[in-house]
Parts: sequence; C-alpha cells; structure tokens
Amino acid sequence: MKVQIPTEYSLRLVLPGVVGLITTEYRGRYNVTTVSWLMPAGREPPLVAVAINPSTLCYEFIKRSGEFVINIPTRDVINQVMTCGRLSGNDVDKFQRTGLTMEEPKVVRPPWIEQCLAHLECAVVNAYQPGDHVIFVGQVAWAVAEEGSFEEGWLLKEKELKPLHHLGANWFAALEERIEAT
Repeated sequence: MKVQIPTEYSLRLVLPGVVGLITTEYRGRYNVTTVSWLMPAGREPPLVAVAINPSTLCYEFIKRSGEFVINIPTRDVINQVMTCGRLSGNDVDKFQRTGLTMEEPKVVRPPWIEQCLAHLECAVVNAYQPGDHVIFVGQVAWAVAEEGSFEEGWLLKEKELKPLHHLGANWFAALEERIEAT
C-alpha cells in the first residue's frame, strides 16, 4: 500500500542528493552557503546546475562574478554545513563563524574549502528562473577529489572519504556501499 506525501515534502522523494558548500567571491568578499539542489546538467561540456534563492548573497555574488565552486563535504563538517545553510552572508562571515578554511582555487576566483572532500570550479554559462529559485548552469573548469575517494565514481571505502547526502530538514546520510549492475 502507498501513502500520500504532503506536497511540501514531495521534493525530498528525489533526495538524497550530494550536499554542496557553494563558495562565491565578488570584489574580494567571500561567502559560503549550503545547497542540496544541485545536479549534473550535461557531459560535453561538463555542466552542473545549482538552484539558488535570489534573496541570498550567494545569488548576488554568482550573478555578478559568473563563478562558483561546489565543495563536497563529509560528515566531519555536518554542523558547519547546517550553519552555512541557516545563516545569511549578509549578516555574518560564515567562514569566520564556522572555522571553515579557504584554499586557493586553480581556475576561478571563489575559494575551495579545505575540509571538503572534492571541489568543482565552475563558470556560469546560463541561468533560468522557473520558480522561486534561479538555476545557474555552470561549466566545470576544474575538478579534484581526495586521493582514494573517487575513481570514475565515489569509491565509498573509508568513512571519512564519503560525501554527505541530504535527506531533508536536519537529516543527512552517507552512502554505505557501491553496487555494480551486471
């Protein structure tokens, strides 16, 4: 038997998606925010899409700079992930508040977050506003992951090398095993 899900929770049916700490930069000012609404958007060239609320500093910085970095956190920084999603960069320096450490990027201006497992440096190629969020489509210009965590896909071998996934509200998960189809 199936039970009806209230529509306000319906988007959680398509989770768990990997969590991203999105870093942005504009005129020497930095911001970080938590996003779980992100996905691949193309292979050639490699594109990712991220949904950002237009009332946020993250939105303003991406719109003005045309760049962002998706940093993939692990369970080790789950409390910082929550803090970055709850606070506004207009009101507080989230790097200072959380103790997350900025690291030099390779191609774009927004920094990596040292405590994260992987980083995708992106340049905006398009933006759409189908509803209350803007979907920024970014071309991946550079991507790196911790050694031993990724080979054509997440390896999921060691606890500290597993990406964090969002289940909705305050709930998160880490995938336990990789299963190959034959």
